[in-house]
Amino acid sequence: MEKSQEALGLETINTSVVSSPFLFSKRHSLELNSLCVLATSPEDEHPVKAFGWAARDYSGHLSPFNFSRRSTGEEDVRFKCCTVVYVTLIFTKSRTNGASPLTLLRPFFVFYAFPRFHLSPVCNPEKHETVGVVTEVGSKVNNFKVGDKAAMGTMDGIIDTVSAIHHLLPLINLLKSHGKLVMLGIPDQPPELPIFPLLMGRKTVAGSAAGGLKETQEMIHFAAKHNIRPEIEVISMNYVNTAMERLAKEKKEMAKSAEQGHPNQAFGWAATDTSGVLSPFKFSRRATGEKDVRFKVLYCGICHSDLHMIKNEWGKSRYPIVPGHEVVGIATEVGSKVEKLKVGDKVGVGCFVGACHSCDDCANDLENYCPKKIYTYGDTYYDGTATQGGYSDVMVAEERYVIHFPDNLPLDGGAPLLCAGITVYSPLKYFELTKPGMHIGVVGLGGLGHVAVKFAKAFGVKVTVISTSPGKKEEALERLGADSFVVSRDPDQMRAAMGTMDGIIDTVFAAHPLLPLIGLLKSHGKLILVAAPIDRPIELPVYALMSGRKLVASSLSGGLKETQEMIDFAGKHNVTADVEVVPIDYVNTAMERLEKADVRYRFVIDIGNTLKAA
Repeated sequence: MEKSQEALGLETINTSVVSSPFLFSKRHSLELNSLCVLATSPEDEHPVKAFGWAARDYSGHLSPFNFSRRSTGEEDVRFKCCTVVYVTLIFTKSRTNGASPLTLLRPFFVFYAFPRFHLSPVCNPEKHETVGVVTEVGSKVNNFKVGDKAAMGTMDGIIDTVSAIHHLLPLINLLKSHGKLVMLGIPDQPPELPIFPLLMGRKTVAGSAAGGLKETQEMIHFAAKHNIRPEIEVISMNYVNTAMERLAKEKKEMAKSAEQGHPNQAFGWAATDTSGVLSPFKFSRRATGEKDVRFKVLYCGICHSDLHMIKNEWGKSRYPIVPGHEVVGIATEVGSKVEKLKVGDKVGVGCFVGACHSCDDCANDLENYCPKKIYTYGDTYYDGTATQGGYSDVMVAEERYVIHFPDNLPLDGGAPLLCAGITVYSPLKYFELTKPGMHIGVVGLGGLGHVAVKFAKAFGVKVTVISTSPGKKEEALERLGADSFVVSRDPDQMRAAMGTMDGIIDTVFAAHPLLPLIGLLKSHGKLILVAAPIDRPIELPVYALMSGRKLVASSLSGGLKETQEMIDFAGKHNVTADVEVVPIDYVNTAMERLEKADVRYRFVIDIGNTLKAA
């Protein structure tokens, strides 16, 4: 049996004893002969009788309670007061460590943070009141346009009062360089701190709890002078348990924003922390706008990027996160201004669902390079809500970002083309490596590499697969149709291939030396990197480039026009990814296997047949 601490304000008691008076003491002895004394101590320990409502166990339920206060000492003040705040709710349910709860005045916390951190207050960021994305502008507005992230980098400081679990990255992005984010709320779980955006702007994240007595008096005088008062609801004492329930409900409603942010309910699988473990998740999709297409998701490919994002290996993930940017299905609803698609069409969505539509890249159909592009998941949409991907039962996207699938292109094998396909197709086209008779090397025979071989062969070029694994030779030559195979760890094979290739598509994510690959190029040859190693930077052998006017370049996905072109080309030439179709409840195992490169060559989730709402 535990004894509670001495009361301060509204009392918190950890345990109760059945059929016995309430126990209350600073002492923690469990000696039975002291129980009678201890049982009367709350009421008799001090000379002045007091009455309040107290919680007696973890339920947090409050009921009438007789106890005592000390006499008014020479340095004491006695007063009548009780303010119900969320911290009180936390203490009554024993959700933090420490003494019993104090009577708290929330402006005290806020005021304390201002002078110490030299900040100005902003609104509750969870309610999207003053900051976010521009959704409409007036006819004479010149400095902003729809889609602008109006508050990015504009704030000297932010006071974060939210107790619900929430993401810090969007708030940090609102700060100017040297800006300060001061947290006053206490989330149930520690929030993730994105270090990179702090480093980039020498920004600060701090916490603040209450203040000293001198400053509290200063705050009260300041409040009186400026007529600052909290908005309150005065209640009777016997309403206190209902007030606690309402406080808890308010926090719960904030946590449910992902599910209630839009009018249409959706269901999928999401990662909620850096473990990357995916589990069933209810959320919502927006209503179908006049330029939107809604479709039922039938398949979604698993990309290596999904693995990075669910584990926050790139430092930009915001949880909960529904992955998936290789999403295909059947259109079920189209907006009134949709021109190229109709209900019943086979459609898909790739890596992006938005862009500024006004920059040079967008004007040239290169939305993938737009500085304000919006990723299909893990990003913020024009309306300020989080984008969620295709491990879900339904998708909604603007027509511009929806790809029409030819009838003859199977959806399961076609889904990975929306990422892997366009990732290798675009550099082949842009760097002019598609002319028949050219000799192209493909480094790595995985999810990207096997599709690169198929597209290159469809263009009519000679293809050599470059791999560290001799065991993949038969697969490359017999199944995928490559013309030759080079083991990169074999010096004789590498020497024989030197200076023979017009271009190389390098699909390897792991850090690896570029010099041997550059040596395989002819003069004026091109080495194109389409995968980004995350463990360390790659060394660039400049002299090897200079001696043959060779180039090392990179490429990221492709624009929407080119993606549609790629899908049409795939349909015409029967190019699909080699896939292993898995049910949704196998997805965590699939991620483990993907991390070990144990798949040939892409996992695709059978969303339509296996994803069932709980």
